[in-house]
Amino acid sequence: MNTALRPPDAPESTASLTARAAKLCALVSAAALMSACGGAGDPDDGQAVPSAPAPAPAPGSASPAPNAPTTPGAPPATDPGTMPPLPTSPTPPPAPAPTPAPAPGPAPTPAPAWQLTTLPLGAALPAASDTTRNPGRGYHRWREQPLAVPAPQAPAPLESFQRYTWAQLEDSTPGSYKIAATLLADRAAARARGERFAFRIQPMRGYGTGVADVPAYLSATSTQPECNAPHPVCMWSTQPGNPGVGTYVPNWNHPYVLARMQALLTQVSQALADTSDIAWVDVGLYGQYGEWALSGTQVDYTNSAVVPSGVAPASDATKRAIARMHFEAFPQVRQVMFVPHSNLDTLRYAFFEQAITALPVGLRWDCLGKAGYMDQWLHRPADWALIKDRWQIAPWVAEFCPFGAGSADPSAATAAQQVRDFHVGMVGNANLNSIWPAFSPAEQQALAAVGRESGYRLVATQAGVTQPTHGTLRLTLQVGNIGHAPVYEPWALQGQVRDAGGQVLGSQVLLNAAQVRSLIAGRPAQIDASWALPAAAPAGSYALHLAWVRSPALPAAVAQPMRWNMSGAETDGSLRVATLLRN
Repeated sequence: MNTALRPPDAPESTASLTARAAKLCALVSAAALMSACGGAGDPDDGQAVPSAPAPAPAPGSASPAPNAPTTPGAPPATDPGTMPPLPTSPTPPPAPAPTPAPAPGPAPTPAPAWQLTTLPLGAALPAASDTTRNPGRGYHRWREQPLAVPAPQAPAPLESFQRYTWAQLEDSTPGSYKIAATLLADRAAARARGERFAFRIQPMRGYGTGVADVPAYLSATSTQPECNAPHPVCMWSTQPGNPGVGTYVPNWNHPYVLARMQALLTQVSQALADTSDIAWVDVGLYGQYGEWALSGTQVDYTNSAVVPSGVAPASDATKRAIARMHFEAFPQVRQVMFVPHSNLDTLRYAFFEQAITALPVGLRWDCLGKAGYMDQWLHRPADWALIKDRWQIAPWVAEFCPFGAGSADPSAATAAQQVRDFHVGMVGNANLNSIWPAFSPAEQQALAAVGRESGYRLVATQAGVTQPTHGTLRLTLQVGNIGHAPVYEPWALQGQVRDAGGQVLGSQVLLNAAQVRSLIAGRPAQIDASWALPAAAPAGSYALHLAWVRSPALPAAVAQPMRWNMSGAETDGSLRVATLLRN
């Protein structure tokens, strides 16, 4: 800094002193400003000299100015000669303390594991040795007669058939019935044996018996007004001059006769009440033995010398009426119609036109074993086409033409072949002229084959059981019918998980009743099904069974299992295909 020279020892003037003081004050103020900006001016060159930086203030706080007292809660004092502090960002609120994680609970107990072991399937039983006893197939008991083919040559029967003359069911007064002592008693006997019941009502038996098989109020000597002039007779004899040997034939077309037939069937239906144990009903009440056939030589409607006025062969309308009254009396019961070709119109009505019966009407064959019996149809291809496949939806029920040991025609061999060719389902085990030991070994073999081969035979192959997930089963299976006819009744196939005591804990339908009915030879069913294992099952041993289940179930007295025709089947007829162990 330069100052003006003055003379030595000369006193300064007052103005000079004042100017000097002002200049000094300005210098002091400049020095203070330079100090606030972080540097001091060189007194010689006026350049800023760097100084050591001041310590940085703590975050979130501001330092007070030097020598300035601080007052709590008041802003810091500011020296006029200093720069004010730079603004700072607002301090964020402190973060909340993290919530501690909950203490872990006890680990869940894992579900018990299932251990699966598959079992091998048994083999199909050969037809020549298959004596499996099943409902709705094979031999049935015929008219309480001793079994012509004894067990174990053929399976024991599970159905029992009986036939009654009209006179056995109704007494000499119209509406006076004897059903309880006859039909109901036989049904009770069948139940006691565990057999279902079947029956037919006959308006006449064989030829030349000299006996009227209708109630006395309808006989040729009846005094019933409806059966006397001016009305036609209700019954007539082929030998009116020799009543002890003639054949007595109802006047089929007579309105009163038809009305009494309908009353009889209605009464039988009411007496039976629950018909769930009725295996089938033959549509009867017409023809010899009620079998819808009359010999033109034995009953000659052209012989005006013996045929009364107003009597004629049964018309198609009359035959339809007789069939219809059966259908109306037993709409929920399986019914079967006799197959003489002369009844083509009535068969067409029963099979394709009526809508009364809940179940398809089947076929009845009364002369099994007679060679050429079905030629009456086979030689009429157009008519045969109407019934040839009927066996696929409704059964053939048959009985033997009577024959004995050594007979060439009818014969046992012919009967066995007809069972195979025409898909016969059930055959009466009687009506033969010789006892079992009298037949030759070949005849015995053929008679045994009739009972073993008629109807269905069920087998399972290609079974596979896996466990895709912890709680499920998967079953693959082929089910076939190697018999000659389907299962006609409402049976379904179930997969069942059973405990060690045989109790069913869970089940899965594998084939419903319609699918089971569709099983015929050469047309098996392929099954691929998965289902959940019973989650609530406790630890223990279990098994997977393949079982046939009927719905609706039969009454307990006649309930019978349906069995696989295979080796290794369980006592209840089911197949055990896997074991399951739950730890």
